[in-house]
Amino acid sequence: MSDVQTRHYLTIWIWLLALATVSVAAAWVLPKVAALSLIFMLAFVKALLVARDYMHLKYEKAITYAIVLVPLAFVILLLFALFPDFAYRPRP
Repeated sequence: MSDVQTRHYLTIWIWLLALATVSVAAAWVLPKVAALSLIFMLAFVKALLVARDYMHLKYEKAITYAIVLVPLAFVILLLFALFPDFAYRPRP
């Protein structure tokens, strides 16, 4: 593997680590609804980074993106449908 590729993967890994750290910090600092919103948005960004760079989807044709976007649309739909259960459920 070339030095440029190694540096690229290391950069992506550092971004993923930083976004995970922000997610954990948000759970401690922010109110519950704001924290969950931020955590889900950051999880979406992390999923895009992993799919684009580690799964090499940036080199694929448009049909591959269509195949990926349909399940992603279902995940987003379920995420918004279940969000009130996560955000407004009373703590035990």
